[in-house]
Amino acid sequence: MKFNVALLQIAAFRNDQDKNLAKGVEACLQAKELGADLAVFRELWNIGATPAPLDPEGRRAWIASAVDRKSRFFQAFAALARDQEMNIAVTYLEAHRPLPRNSASIINRQGEVVLNYSKVFICDFGKDELEKANPCAADIGCDVYCSPGETFDVCAVEGSKGQVSVGAMICADREFPEAATELMLNGAELVIVPNACTWDDIRAAGLKTRAFENLIGVAMTNYPGPGNGRSQAHSCVAWRAGQPVDTLIAETGEQEQILFAAFDMEEIREFRKTELWRMDYRRAWHHTRAIPNRALGR
Repeated sequence: MKFNVALLQIAAFRNDQDKNLAKGVEACLQAKELGADLAVFRELWNIGATPAPLDPEGRRAWIASAVDRKSRFFQAFAALARDQEMNIAVTYLEAHRPLPRNSASIINRQGEVVLNYSKVFICDFGKDELEKANPCAADIGCDVYCSPGETFDVCAVEGSKGQVSVGAMICADREFPEAATELMLNGAELVIVPNACTWDDIRAAGLKTRAFENLIGVAMTNYPGPGNGRSQAHSCVAWRAGQPVDTLIAETGEQEQILFAAFDMEEIREFRKTELWRMDYRRAWHHTRAIPNRALGR
């Protein structure tokens, strides 16, 4: 059984939500033509991952740009998913109190939200820097004005060939093993990773590791540009017939592109059976150790 994911490595019009909506719809239509079961946007698509300004007025306007699932932006993708009979993982700054959340929602082929995930390991460092008369933006995290999520839920997504259990991490979540572990324990077979940061070999190695150590498929989409891009998909299948194999399924460069990644779910599930002892060990260890509340966003 193949489950096809389209990773939308496309450039946004900064925080122009109308233009981002139009371009996003067009990208989803292209993904559908490619045969995608699921189209995945990069992080914070509705505002183009534009960081919050440091001045009070700019910050208020940024917070006010957050949308909810009843918004025109969100409902347009719900209608598109239903009309095209495709699954869409849309990302957005979500309206929430006391501060907005960095969120991703998976909308199924009936236009229904089956997963709503908010980034748990938010980049909220640099709060001391904000107290300075002339703060340095480079020393302040992109999520400093966001509230963290709290759970790592998993949903069932129906593809053209069958059903897959899917979870999500957003950007920095992938740098903490607890996130992928929680998703694995909750039944994820495939994890999508909307991203918006520079990319290098260390980050790629970490993504590859998350896939293998949790026996899951991982699909990351980034924004294009020099030093960025490199959207990629990994299987957890690390060897066949006793011989090591590369887990990389697909990867793009730094240019704007829709990357098509076909996950062989039968192969992943068979590999999980042969390596079940790894999952059992992780479960047993997890239940005998206390994970700090902050690690789980609580």
